[in-house]
Amino acid sequence: MPEPRARRPYRRKLSNYLLDKSLQLRYVALVTAVSAVISGGLGYLIWQQEMEASSHVVTALDSVFDDAEMHDNMVGRTSTDDRELVLRMAAAGLGLMGVLFLYLVVMTHKVAGPLYKVSRYFDEMAVGRLGPVYSLRKKDMLRDFYDKFRDMHESLREQQRLDIEAMARFLSAADAAGVGADDGGGALGAELAELRAHVERRRKALA
Repeated sequence: MPEPRARRPYRRKLSNYLLDKSLQLRYVALVTAVSAVISGGLGYLIWQQEMEASSHVVTALDSVFDDAEMHDNMVGRTSTDDRELVLRMAAAGLGLMGVLFLYLVVMTHKVAGPLYKVSRYFDEMAVGRLGPVYSLRKKDMLRDFYDKFRDMHESLREQQRLDIEAMARFLSAADAAGVGADDGGGALGAELAELRAHVERRRKALA
């Protein structure tokens, strides 16, 4: 007998974290754009300070040494240093934006997850189903909101259970009294049959 293959561990993809793309990406894009503007502004200020410092160094050396070759070498070296600084700041800024983007996707997932679950329960309620509401994951947010929704949902389930029990008792009493049996399956019998079907549907809606 061939040995069963070991199941590979489930790997989450980035798309798994985007439950509500319109909400999450809009928020992530906004925060990332603001961070890019702030980082770009700070980087520009640093670059300006570096340019001014380099210019002061070249001017100071020119005042001490009147050497054209030394001047050209110093200008070339400072220009190279300035370009390297710009490239390092650009790389750091892009890396920071990438990390921030991924972090915000994960963080918004913790908010979008509960909202997504609540919207699914609303869809179920719209078609008359009131199944059990399951707990959130450990790291999800909006717990107070979700707990209030679950309490409300459970209250509706309890009310539906009481209604079903009341209707079931009525049907049992009608059967015991022979109500509807004496009309030969007429209008009253049809109404009682519809009520039984309704009770059964509501029982299934609670499952």
